[in-house]
Amino acid sequence: MVMLGSSNYVKTAEVKDGDTIIFRNEGEWIENTTYKYPDGNPKVDFVVKVELNGEEKSMRLNKTNRDIVINAYGNNTSKWIGKSAKITKEKVLVAGKKMDCIILEVENSSQETDELPF
Repeated sequence: MVMLGSSNYVKTAEVKDGDTIIFRNEGEWIENTTYKYPDGNPKVDFVVKVELNGEEKSMRLNKTNRDIVINAYGNNTSKWIGKSAKITKEKVLVAGKKMDCIILEVENSSQETDELPF
């Protein structure tokens, strides 16, 4: 059976403050089929599999959330697997309207990177 209009993505309306996600894969860049840059090139989203309330879902991580997780767990996303983040919902101004958005919080800040220190 195919369910039209449904997706297995984490949605702001379906989460609450304090929900925890667990990263289940290293993520990948996926071409966005809806939005394009002004020059016509497709936008890309960083999408990672997460566990939320016992279910595996996909989650788009915007730049803010990617930076939060990178600062805590490093820029090698394969090292994120099995680590967690807490969800906070905040009202954010998007295209002139205040909308609920997901902001991740990560308590562990033992950063590991594969970059050379120079």
